[in-house]
Amino acid sequence: SQKRFENDSVYIDFINPFYAPIEMKLSALDSTKAYIRVRQNAILNYQDTLHGAFVVPKSMVKDTANINSSHYINFKGNFGDPKSIADTEYRYTLPYPKNKRYKIIQSFGGKFSHNKPHSKYAIDFGTKVGDTITASRDGIVFFVKEDSDEHCRTRKCIDKGNKVYILHNDGTMAHYVHLKLNGALVEVGDKVDVGEPIAISGMTGFTTIPHLHLVVYKANGLSIPFYFKGQKSKKLKQGKYYTRRK
Repeated sequence: SQKRFENDSVYIDFINPFYAPIEMKLSALDSTKAYIRVRQNAILNYQDTLHGAFVVPKSMVKDTANINSSHYINFKGNFGDPKSIADTEYRYTLPYPKNKRYKIIQSFGGKFSHNKPHSKYAIDFGTKVGDTITASRDGIVFFVKEDSDEHCRTRKCIDKGNKVYILHNDGTMAHYVHLKLNGALVEVGDKVDVGEPIAISGMTGFTTIPHLHLVVYKANGLSIPFYFKGQKSKKLKQGKYYTRRK
């Protein structure tokens, strides 16, 4: 964010630093709504600026050099543009090198953890720590986390999972999760091709065994079904092994 001073008010502008669009929803706190102005909804593409995201009278700011937005507004942001339309005909490539074979340990609607809107259509591949993960689809890397070496059996570790996020040309986004410490092979801003190595599998975050968690999202943090090339059955089945042929 950045601030400007005009007419005895402080204008706070928000800038999107991510290569993926962000849908923002802003609202004043109960304690501030009497005196601030807020732009409630916006969609920002990469490096777009929301001018005057909120405006505060200078007289209501204790320290104009240090303005913490959370003291004035509620901020909710989701990656993705709700106006984008997913290409439901696209067929993904299995996320590992050619001729490799892995067991599906949890598929769509899995009872252990694939039972929420954000995870309903996730797939867990039974990779081992140190295995190579490849891109299932072309795109641009917009988020990387690789600084964790922690895991546990409860959701308190959900933010400890290392991950790579890739934006596709139809606006959908693939998340590759539970990667190894320092296991990303790509950086934010990299354009990746399908089949290109992007990460090393690990065991970080909310997990009981090493695996790759792959999920595709549209806007609003909703997972969507996605299917793979060369599979007779659309949905990959829990307990079955799948070999990448191409």
